Amino acid sequence: MRRAEIEKTLPKVYEDEDVEVVIAPSEDEVREYILEMLKEGPKDIKEIHSVLYNLASDERIRRILYDLKYKGVIEEDKKTKKFYLKKN
Repeated sequence: MRRAEIEKTLPKVYEDEDVEVVIAPSEDEVREYILEMLKEGPKDIKEIHSVLYNLASDERIRRILYDLKYKGVIEEDKKTKKFYLKKN
């Protein structure tokens, strides 16, 4: 999932030739974006944040990742610090 794909789904509040203002995604939407990114392959926090920059804080991304890890949806490779979807 790429930044442009995410921005297309966000409601616009204002737009002119220089600026576009959108409503930030909810916690559930950010969670879904992260899961979609992880379907493409393992990612670390920095890679996820580079896509969600200005839409979700580093702290928010970490909280979601560790919540998903706690719930058993994803796992973290301790060596590479990358997160990936848990295989069933």
